[in-house]
Amino acid sequence: MKKILLLWLVFLLFTIAFAQKQTMVIYAYGSEMITLDPSTEFSNSIIVLNNVYETLTRYVDGKLEPLLAVEWSPNEDGTVWTFKLRKGVKFHDGTELTSSAVKFSVERTVRLAGGPAYIWDSVEKIETPDPYTVVFRLKYPANIPLIASAGYGAFIFSPKVAEIGDDEAIAKWFNAGNDAGTGPYTISKFDPKTQVVLRKFDGYWKGWTDKKFDIAVVQIVPDPSLRMQMITAGRIHLTRNLIYDDLKKLEVNPNVYIKQKPSFQVLYLFFNTKKAPLNNLNFRAAVAYAIPYKEILDHVLLGYGLQPSGIIPKGMFGYASHLSPLSQDLDKAKEFLTKSGVDPKGVKLVLTYLQSDEGEKKASELIWSSLRKLGIDVELRPMNWEQQWAWARSDPTKAQDMFIMYWWPTVMTPYDFLFSMFHTEEEVLFNLSYYYNKEVDKLMDEAVKLEGVNPKRAEELYRAVETILRRDLPAVPLYQINDIYVVHKSIKGFEPNPAYPNVVFFYELESAS
Repeated sequence: MKKILLLWLVFLLFTIAFAQKQTMVIYAYGSEMITLDPSTEFSNSIIVLNNVYETLTRYVDGKLEPLLAVEWSPNEDGTVWTFKLRKGVKFHDGTELTSSAVKFSVERTVRLAGGPAYIWDSVEKIETPDPYTVVFRLKYPANIPLIASAGYGAFIFSPKVAEIGDDEAIAKWFNAGNDAGTGPYTISKFDPKTQVVLRKFDGYWKGWTDKKFDIAVVQIVPDPSLRMQMITAGRIHLTRNLIYDDLKKLEVNPNVYIKQKPSFQVLYLFFNTKKAPLNNLNFRAAVAYAIPYKEILDHVLLGYGLQPSGIIPKGMFGYASHLSPLSQDLDKAKEFLTKSGVDPKGVKLVLTYLQSDEGEKKASELIWSSLRKLGIDVELRPMNWEQQWAWARSDPTKAQDMFIMYWWPTVMTPYDFLFSMFHTEEEVLFNLSYYYNKEVDKLMDEAVKLEGVNPKRAEELYRAVETILRRDLPAVPLYQINDIYVVHKSIKGFEPNPAYPNVVFFYELESAS
């Protein structure tokens, strides 16, 4: 019954658009939206906000491109960054984009200290010497142009929202379906569990052509099988996160085409370095070389992904191209097991994974099977995320032995990966191998300060961190998934941008007819 109602709703949307002589594109997404506050949203609503708001810069294919800023430059040590703004840009409320709007937006995000606010931690003061110049003065060197391209927390919005009231009143106004961006679309309807409807902003600074879409709809369709039926029937135009077996079928379907790029989302296996026997480096090496990496890639992803060489994903600045990807070598694994002095007969490891993720389940089963060849017994324990994470953040000496988790970046920097997962922590957050190494901390902290002024040296330091992590093996990357979208043949112009996970930039799309 629910499926029939959903199909009827999509049909009704098409009918309305046709009657009004407006063009419409529909993107079917699997999860509900969360909030619409551009300062604090740190989840699925990224796919809405990046069509309504804009940032100073945008990350595209490994480089930064101008967006609301047209140029930027640092001082000698990277502690002061000066941006020049694009002229003639209007917010949806008619207010002109000026430096005061940038200052207001960033300062509100920092003040609210929501999920993505940490990206601005380096900023000490923002100055606005004239309407089109913004100066960021920093507490320590940081790559502000890269930070300003983040998919979360870097949105610029109209300072006129301050007239609504305090921060809480502004948040309620945003979450009621209102917006104050400069982007190509405005929010027309917001139902976070079923549908978000966007309408084009006539005053958008890039302008409009007849081939672009007047209406863009984000339709919430949790069932991947239903999304597949809808895309092949032409009832929707784009979707993603389909079952891999179904993707193989769609490769030969004449009504759709598949667009994919390596994403920056990697699945990692963490070893508990504070608990026997995985506190033994040789035992960790035995496990690492027993893992069937190629079989996992082929069986779980069916070829829709790759195995990265290190922790930093392939395609990102600082990638460990000097290392070879790990590969299964059971003879080497047995040698390390002997060196460890650990008798596998007395070992029973617990491996936790997200119970709702089929890929994690299949990968865990293959790891279980391979470790049995070494005589190592593993209990696979599927858990929901809250339970899994809570256990991992408890006493490390009593926590799980192995933990599987995905990571993807908020800011396109290796530091986002290395700091979050391997920097020393006073309280466990995401360092779920409990690995603490002062040399690693120092190298990554120095590297991030050099990204904006000496990227070559920063890259050398990040690779040095990767070399140490390969030696110490606190964790291993299992696979890096592809960003895969299925697109109806009636749409052209779509290219995935893995720097903005799950986002379809509707303005880039055009009708193929």
